[in-house]
Amino acid sequence: MSIAIKVKGVSKSYDSKKDAVKNISFNVREGEVIGVLGESGSGKSTLLRLIAGLEDADDGSITVSNEVITGPADNLVAGYDFIRMVYQNFKLQRFKTIRDNVASEIYFLAEEERNNRVDELLELCLLTSKANNFPHELSGGQQQRVAIALALAMEPEVVLMDEPFSNLDSPMKMVIRQDIISILRNAGVTVFLVSHDHADAMSVADRIMIIENGEIVQIDTPQKLYSHPKSEYIANFLGPTNYIKPKGKRKPISIRPEQIKVSSKGTYKGVVVETYFQGMHYHTYVKSDSFDQNILIYYENKLVIGERLKFDI
Repeated sequence: MSIAIKVKGVSKSYDSKKDAVKNISFNVREGEVIGVLGESGSGKSTLLRLIAGLEDADDGSITVSNEVITGPADNLVAGYDFIRMVYQNFKLQRFKTIRDNVASEIYFLAEEERNNRVDELLELCLLTSKANNFPHELSGGQQQRVAIALALAMEPEVVLMDEPFSNLDSPMKMVIRQDIISILRNAGVTVFLVSHDHADAMSVADRIMIIENGEIVQIDTPQKLYSHPKSEYIANFLGPTNYIKPKGKRKPISIRPEQIKVSSKGTYKGVVVETYFQGMHYHTYVKSDSFDQNILIYYENKLVIGERLKFDI
């Protein structure tokens, strides 16, 4: 499979922030979905804008679909037609129907060709029945699909997504995430998805890139990142974890709560210090002489503070 995005030794600084992006290198395969996670100010949105050609890199090179990407300093109009951005703000024209919103992206095509393309996009994005509605008549998830239709109108090779699900209600996010990525996969595009929410990337990405202070600290499949994080920062980004150092050991280890099982014949002993109901289970914090800090365990029943138990890892 060919390389869709190649970033080599890219750095970017601003007057307000030195090393917003620092000597970053990676490749993205054609058709791959990459999730990018990091704290606010970590450099993930700067990296996105550099790939889109909306910012000038200080050092390094970026190639997308075999074309060298340069920023506003070298282009009268920044950006590239084969790279499209999807923002958390859907940017729909409120006084135009959904059909007219999509058609406006390809206004330069002949009428018949334009109409055919709009029909294809509406069908692909599951919006055919909403063609004559206005944006305010659609749910947040439906508006998100319109934004995807707009991004795909020019048949791009790469779609860059900047916090695309942050303004959706939690109950609908899981379904919408899957719908949107499925649409993009069916369209055959490469997706670069930036988010601060690990669930956005974990559920849909082929690989996840973790950025800290402008640098890539780990990039791998969601499964490997979750099971084998290289640091406490990475471990915590992908969900609750116990990053602890067993007594007598030199190095801390990452243990997920679901890896710890309460058992009457358990190897380790502890006492319950806190417990919180979380729906499917209780978050139960246990103090143990075997470890240097309290341990989080998922347990199906409520335990009493001060209760003693045994557990295995």
